[in-house]
Amino acid sequence: MINRKTELEWLTSHLSRAERQLLVVYGRRRVGKTTLVTTALDTLEDTSIYYLCDERGATENARRFAAQCAATFDDISPDVDGFVEAFQYLTARVDGPCVVALDEFSYLVDKDDTIPSVFQTIVDDVLAGTDISLVLLGSSISMMEEGVLSYESPLYGRRTGQWELAPLSFADVRAFFPNDDLETQIQIYSVLGGVPAYLGQFETDRSLLENVEQAILSKGEFLYEEPEFLLRQELREPATYMAILEAIAGGATRVTEIANEIGRDASSLSRYLQNLTQLAILDREHPVTDPDSRGLYRLTDDFLRFWFRYVAPNRGTLEQGRTAPVRAAIAETLATHTSRTFETVCQQAVRTPAFPVSCSRVGRWWYGGEEIDVVGVNRDTNTLLLGECKWTTEPVGRGVFNDLTALESEVRWQGADRKVRYAVFSRSGFTDELRTVVTERSDTSLYGIAELATLFESTR
Repeated sequence: MINRKTELEWLTSHLSRAERQLLVVYGRRRVGKTTLVTTALDTLEDTSIYYLCDERGATENARRFAAQCAATFDDISPDVDGFVEAFQYLTARVDGPCVVALDEFSYLVDKDDTIPSVFQTIVDDVLAGTDISLVLLGSSISMMEEGVLSYESPLYGRRTGQWELAPLSFADVRAFFPNDDLETQIQIYSVLGGVPAYLGQFETDRSLLENVEQAILSKGEFLYEEPEFLLRQELREPATYMAILEAIAGGATRVTEIANEIGRDASSLSRYLQNLTQLAILDREHPVTDPDSRGLYRLTDDFLRFWFRYVAPNRGTLEQGRTAPVRAAIAETLATHTSRTFETVCQQAVRTPAFPVSCSRVGRWWYGGEEIDVVGVNRDTNTLLLGECKWTTEPVGRGVFNDLTALESEVRWQGADRKVRYAVFSRSGFTDELRTVVTERSDTSLYGIAELATLFESTR
C-alpha cells in the first residue's frame, strides 16, 4: 500500500480506543478502501472479521456472514434469518474486543431500504455492552451518504467517525513509478489518474506508450472495459451516461454543449449529471473567485478522461485487435491531453508546503473568453495568486507572462488593496529574456520541471 498514511493512522487509532466504534469508510470503486481496512485489521491484536457483501440480498448475506464468523471461531455455522441473529450469534462467541468490517455495505442498502434500521437495532441493542466495533465500507457514495450518514438515516448520530477516501494526489502517484523522471510521471498521471487499482496495471520496465497499448488498448485487459463496467455496476441507462462522458472528454463542459453533442434536450440531462456527480465521476468546477457561479462540468478522473477520449471513439478498431493506429493517434496528441493534467499538477504544487504563497483555495479562473490556469486566494492575507501553465516543447517567453499580468485587472476579488503574486509553470523552461524580467520583480516565480520536483519532494 502506497501512502494512505494519514487514513491508516486515523483508522487504527479509532479501532484501538477502549470505546466501541462505528466507522464509515466510503469512496468510489478501486480507490483502495478494502486494502486500507484490511491493512488496519492486520495491525490489530484483537479478533477481526472481514466480510464482503454481494448483491444477493440481506438474508443470504447474513447467512454467509454468520458462516464466516463461525469459521473464525472454528465453530459450526449457525442457522440465521438475518443480520440481527447473525450478530447475536457473534456476541455469544466473542469474549473481548472484536472488529467487524462489512465491505460494500451499500449493496445491502441498495437491495433493502430497511437495512439502516436493522443496523440501528444491532448497534443500539445487540452490541450494547460489548466491545465489538463496526466498520462499514461502501463504493456507492450517494448510497452511503443517504443511507448511513444523512440526518434522515436511522444510523445518524451513531457513527464515531467517517472518511471519504479520495484518489491519490500526484505527489503520491509518483511513488508508483520512482524510476521515471517528473515529466514522464506527469504523463502517466494524465493517463491513469490517482486510482490505485489503475496505477498497478502499468509495468515499470515498459515505456508509457507500451503500457498504454498493453494495459488499456488491448481487448481482454482490466482497463480496456473498466469504465463500462463501472457505469453498468452503478447506473441504469449506461449508454446515455457513456455518451455524456465522451462529450465532456471531448471538450463539452456546459449543459447546452453536452446536450448538442449527444442530441438530447438540455433540460433532460440534469438527472444524469447529478448521478455522475454523486458517484464522484463528474465535478462541477467554479472559478475560484466566484464559487457561486454556474460552473462547468469536468471529469474528476484522468483515466476516465483518457479512456473516453481515445478508447471509446475507437472501439471498432480496437475490437479487431488493431491497437497500432490508436497508439499512433495517442502519441500524436498526448501533449494536448497532458496539458490539462499539467494544470492540475501545478495547482497541487501550489498547495505544497514549500510553495512561497499560502493559499486557502486553489483552482482556475475564467470569464467570457479569458482564462487563467492557476488561481489561489487567501482572505487572511488578502493575497491573490495568478499562474500560467505551459506543456510545450519550447521555452516560455515574455509574451506569456505579459498576457498573464494583463489579466490581473479582470479578476474581481477583494478590490484594489489585495496583494498579487504571479507564477509561471513550464515543461520546457524559460527564455533568458523572461528570466531577466523576473529577476527584477519580487512578486513572480518560475517553475520548470526541476523546480516542480523540488516542491513535490517537500511533501514527503
